[in-house]
Amino acid sequence: MVGAARVLDTGALLHLPPNRLSGGLVANSQRNEIARVDKDRALLIEGVRLHWRSPSDEALQRAREAAQETGDISGLSDVDMDVLAIALEHRAIIVTDDHRIQNVAGRFGVGWHPVMNEGIKEHWEWVLECKGCKKLHPPPENVSRWRRTYGSCADCGSKLKLKRGGD
Repeated sequence: MVGAARVLDTGALLHLPPNRLSGGLVANSQRNEIARVDKDRALLIEGVRLHWRSPSDEALQRAREAAQETGDISGLSDVDMDVLAIALEHRAIIVTDDHRIQNVAGRFGVGWHPVMNEGIKEHWEWVLECKGCKKLHPPPENVSRWRRTYGSCADCGSKLKLKRGGD
């Protein structure tokens, strides 16, 4: 990880020692997220030399497409999408424990490094399955503010659940 550009996700900002944050790329959208979770940490982070960025529309679109392909998009926030897009734009490694971010990063060849956990061992894709008739549906196409709410089956009306494809 030495020498490579690093994008720090919110977990990294919250848990790594300040000296390990210095020089990292971060999304402007993460400021509010950090302040909401830990005001003291937000103040500490303001004193660290970080490179605050907003991703380009093109990079956001590429990140969104990759997240749609894996089916992870409904489990990612707008801030997560910014982190992925910045990594794409800067050809940077993402420092994250978020398995969905790791999975999407792997989809478009972006490296990642865990914060405190091991990280994912394999890449996967998600599908929606009807809880009633078990029919499979394509995964959601948008970031969801209400995780685990995927709608109802058009055939039988039962709720849909997200599951790994191929399981």
